[in-house]
Amino acid sequence: MKLDPNNRVNRVRSKLLPLPRPKPLSSGWKGAITAVFACALLLILFQSYYMIGGQGPLRYVIGSVVAIVFFVLAAGVVALGLHLLKKLPTLYIWAVVASAGMMLFCFIVPTVSLIMIAATITIVSLLGSMLWKWRKKEYLGMARRGIIFRVLWAGLLTVTLISGTFWYLGSGSDPLSPAYRLNEMKKAPRYSTQLPDPSKPGAYAVKTLTYGSPDNYREVFRQSGSLTTQPVDGSAFVSGWSSIRTGTLGFGPEKMPLNGLVWYPEGQGPFPVVMAVHGNHTMTDYSDPGYEYLGKLLASRGYIFISIDENFLNTSPYDDMFIFQVPVKENPARAWLMLEHLKVWKQWNEDRSNPFYGRADLNNVALIGHSRGGEAITLAALFNGQKAYSENALIKFNYNFGIRSLIAIGGTDGQFKPSGTTVNLHNINYLTLQGVHDMDVSSYDTTNQYKRITFDPGTAWMKSSVYIYGANHGQFNSVWGRTDGAGLANRLFNTKQLISEDMQQRTAKGFISAFLEATLKENTTYRQVFQDLGYAKSWLPDNLYISNYMDARTRLLAGYNEDTDPSTATLAGGELLGEHLKEWKEETVQLKFASSEYRAVRIGWDQAASGGKLPVYSLRLPNEGVKPQEGSSLVFSIANLEDHPVNLTVQVTDRSGHEASLLLSEWSPVVPMVEGRFLKAPFDLMSPVKEPVFQNYGLALDDFKQANRDFDPAGLKEIRFKFDQSKKGTILMNDIGLRSK
Repeated sequence: MKLDPNNRVNRVRSKLLPLPRPKPLSSGWKGAITAVFACALLLILFQSYYMIGGQGPLRYVIGSVVAIVFFVLAAGVVALGLHLLKKLPTLYIWAVVASAGMMLFCFIVPTVSLIMIAATITIVSLLGSMLWKWRKKEYLGMARRGIIFRVLWAGLLTVTLISGTFWYLGSGSDPLSPAYRLNEMKKAPRYSTQLPDPSKPGAYAVKTLTYGSPDNYREVFRQSGSLTTQPVDGSAFVSGWSSIRTGTLGFGPEKMPLNGLVWYPEGQGPFPVVMAVHGNHTMTDYSDPGYEYLGKLLASRGYIFISIDENFLNTSPYDDMFIFQVPVKENPARAWLMLEHLKVWKQWNEDRSNPFYGRADLNNVALIGHSRGGEAITLAALFNGQKAYSENALIKFNYNFGIRSLIAIGGTDGQFKPSGTTVNLHNINYLTLQGVHDMDVSSYDTTNQYKRITFDPGTAWMKSSVYIYGANHGQFNSVWGRTDGAGLANRLFNTKQLISEDMQQRTAKGFISAFLEATLKENTTYRQVFQDLGYAKSWLPDNLYISNYMDARTRLLAGYNEDTDPSTATLAGGELLGEHLKEWKEETVQLKFASSEYRAVRIGWDQAASGGKLPVYSLRLPNEGVKPQEGSSLVFSIANLEDHPVNLTVQVTDRSGHEASLLLSEWSPVVPMVEGRFLKAPFDLMSPVKEPVFQNYGLALDDFKQANRDFDPAGLKEIRFKFDQSKKGTILMNDIGLRSK
């Protein structure tokens, strides 16, 4: 039905909503449409009968109609878009496609980029069209109402464009103040004893030095006084190295330099060696100086600290021909280079003419890796114990350095899998630090590596993870700073919510220095920091932290990774029971953007729905019991899946039936799921903002005995988690065990 052009309503409608009128179809096209649509209807009716026919005629009809209507409407939208596209000039389509491609290169954030690009192109196109017509005086002679309409429309578009520009240039919304800060959470008298602050400078005077090849591509490594190293052939560990990259650097993968910045203590030593490696960043914006804050601190406390140069493995849009030829699988090269650096240090340590003769303790080495470097250190630890390269056994290894500790900062995991498998490490200390507001490695990926590290029982190895509120990816490195993205894309991030660089680096110094004290210098009192952060509250910045811990002195009773039966424990003969629970199942833990490699038990409860019966989750030990050693602690890890804190009662029973109970809040309640909204509103909800992060607890069995003098810790028979303090909630729990003193 045609619109009457003399009708005022139809004239306005045609201006605001110019719907296309399809041309009359020939009989051939009518037959084609009828045949293809009839075929599709017949197929979907059969498919609907197969999928929902068993639920009765009414549901079959409703379901079939809904499916047909959905597809018809969706196809109508697509057809309308294609029809309108045909009406556009070819040059305009060309300009839009080219512009969209260039904008996509500028705003490399999925989904958000597409919305911004579509909105920008639409608004700018309409404004450009109006301004051009105005410049050409095409509006002269137009009725006043038409001119007013176009002026208002142009004004609205201009205001929208200006508002969007202010939004884009801003730093985001006001930061959220974490409600569960360390000093607020840890008020118990047990925390009155505080450990000395390991982030304060030590007693040693700090000296600096550089080393590298004489024909170095960077002047700092060939300055007067630098020690000399020879390049190494890394061509077997990386491919995709472009000739342009070789031209820029002056070398190819067969001549990778061994460059390092060194901070070291004045003294004879020998001193433990700490080697740090950066991750991926712009190749020519050198990342290795960004760990000077760690170098100065650790050197003053008696470590040789080396920040090595691997910038030549990093991204360089020009040298990579704008991503058309990028280095492939370069993570093994990052790892292998660390070992080649240590080989040089071994030579220096044995050379009487070298200033580091006898001063480096290569049986006491820690590797620190940031971002991709956080994965590279695990590969380096793996290669260190192998006789050949897993991807090419013709390449022989003979390193065997004393790498005792690994520290991953915002680390990646699984980007490279040797022989197609994950990196499984045994008997090594491991610490992982992750910012809640990491805008690059946004999922806590290194919790997978944390779970894969195993220990021989009764040894001294330990591992820990720490989740830090307000920390981003970049501020752990002074060169990278507050922006975790590439160029213009950084403006899409809500950087206003971040803690300061000084606070983030003080946090890193505290945890890293404490971990090295505990693992390289064997100052075991600093294990307490990772077992319970309350013992560090006087010197850690007052912030929200969620930490997990496990060591070789822990006997695992229920780890949830050995089978799919929710009633069986890891300990042979152990039994898991649930009473009056709303949910009870074992599942793979879901991170923000991926599934993890580990499992936990999901427990949900609702006191109101349980009819007044107390929800309980229990671990019943075998009849012979486990006979905990004197001074042992009951340990477990919990991740809250709710937006409110959770408290509960932990009850233990001995073989004589004596019971003792403690409230979890005496250590700290389980904090709510922490939000990390790293995009600006309104896009902040378009990507995941939460993930389960486990908080470890260690409740001394002696504390239970103080609660009930009749309770016998050596006769422990049952552990019960009673959900009596919070009316409802959902948690994940894993790693229930007993830790000896």
